Amino acid sequence: MSARILVVDDEPDIRFLLKDILEDEGYLVDVAEHASAANEIRRVSNPDLILLDIWMPQVDGVTLLKQWKSSGTDHCPVVMMSGHGTVETAVEATRYGAIDFVEKPLSMAKLLSTVKAALAGGAYGERPENRRRSEEPVGNSRIVQALKQRMRELRESSEPVLLTGPYGSGKRIWTDFLCETSGGFQIYDGAEDFRKLAPLGTNLYIEEVCDLSLEQQSQLLEAIVLNRGSSKYRFIVASRLSYDEMKKNNQFDPGILRMWPDAIVIPALDEHIEDIPEMLEYYVNWYSDLEKLPYRHFGVAAQNLLRNYHWSGDITQLKQFVKAILANSESEQIDLYEIEQTLRLVTATADMEAGNKMQITIDMGLDLREAREAFEREYLSRHLALSGNNMTELARRVGQERTHLYRKLKSLGLQSKKQ
Repeated sequence: MSARILVVDDEPDIRFLLKDILEDEGYLVDVAEHASAANEIRRVSNPDLILLDIWMPQVDGVTLLKQWKSSGTDHCPVVMMSGHGTVETAVEATRYGAIDFVEKPLSMAKLLSTVKAALAGGAYGERPENRRRSEEPVGNSRIVQALKQRMRELRESSEPVLLTGPYGSGKRIWTDFLCETSGGFQIYDGAEDFRKLAPLGTNLYIEEVCDLSLEQQSQLLEAIVLNRGSSKYRFIVASRLSYDEMKKNNQFDPGILRMWPDAIVIPALDEHIEDIPEMLEYYVNWYSDLEKLPYRHFGVAAQNLLRNYHWSGDITQLKQFVKAILANSESEQIDLYEIEQTLRLVTATADMEAGNKMQITIDMGLDLREAREAFEREYLSRHLALSGNNMTELARRVGQERTHLYRKLKSLGLQSKKQ
C-alpha cells in the first residue's frame, strides 16, 4: 500500500509542486494551507508522514508540532521545511519531535531521500509489506563472488569508494549492496556544493564523475578530505571511463585522476556470462513480485541462446528484455521465436538510445519562442518515453534539476505517468 503524506505549507506553488512530485513517486498526498486544515486532514486521513513548513499564518509550524507531540501518543513522523533564515529553528524543532528538516529552496534529491528515510524509520516502514527490497548483484561466478567479498570488507570503512564500469553494468546495484548495512545512499543531483554536504547525513552516490565540472570535482575532493574521520558515511564516485580513458582528455581534476587507479572495476555482462541463467531467474521473480507480471520459465535452450547473445546494454538491456518477455504472454513456457523477436525489439531500442539522435520538423512560420517551445516539447517527450516515465532518469538524461523539470513539463502540457 502506498504511503500517505500530508504537506502543510501556506504557499500554493510549493504545496502543489510537492504534491505533483510525491505523487509521481507513487505516494498518496494531501495538502493543507494552515494549521486548522492540517488538523482536519489528520483527523480523517491518518497520514504516514507530514512535511510541515515553519512560517505559516495563524499558527506557526513549530507551535503546531508541539501541539501534536504534547500528548506523547502521536508517533507520526514530521519533517520540517525551512527557508535560509529558519534553519536554526528547524534544527531546534527536532527537540520537540521533528525527525529531520529540509531547507528551501528544495533540492528534490534531498527531499525524496529524507522522505524515504522518514517512512522507513516510522510505523509505515515497519509493516512487513513495506520493508524495502533492494536489487541485488546476482551470480556465482568467481568474478561476482570476489566483488561481493570486496564490498563486504569495505562496509566497515567510511573511506570513499570509486567504481568504474560500462553503462548498464550495475554500478548502482553494487552501491546498494555496499551501503546495505549503513542506511542506503542518496544520489547527488548536481545542484549542491559538495562542501556543504560534509559531514554527510547519508552515503552520497555520484553516478557519473564525467558530468561534474572541474570546479565541482575540486569541491568533491575537498569534501572527501573534510569528511574523512568525521562521519560513518561515505562518498561513492562512479564513471563509465577507465583510468586510461580519463587520461586522454582534460575534463578531470588532477586529484580525481590520481585516485582513479584505485577504482573498483564493475565487470561488463560479457565477462561473466555464466551468471546469465541465474540472473534470468532472479529478474523473472523480481518483476513477478514487484510489478505483478506473469511468471514465465526459460528452458535450457533459451538460457543457452541468451548466454551467447551480446548484451550491448549490459544488465540494463537484460532487464528490459526480461520485463518485455514477461509482458508478452501469460504462457509459462517461452519459445525461441518469441525470444528472438523480443531481442530485436530491445536491441532496436538500445541502438536508438546509443545513437542519441532526434529528427524534428519545425514550422518556419513560428516565432522564436514558439519554435523553442515546439523543440522542447518534442525533446522532453522523447526523453520521457526513453526514461520509462521515471523522473530521476529523465533528470539525469537532460541534465536538469527535478524541480525545474516538473515545472517545465507542466508548462509544455507533458506529464509523467503516476507510478
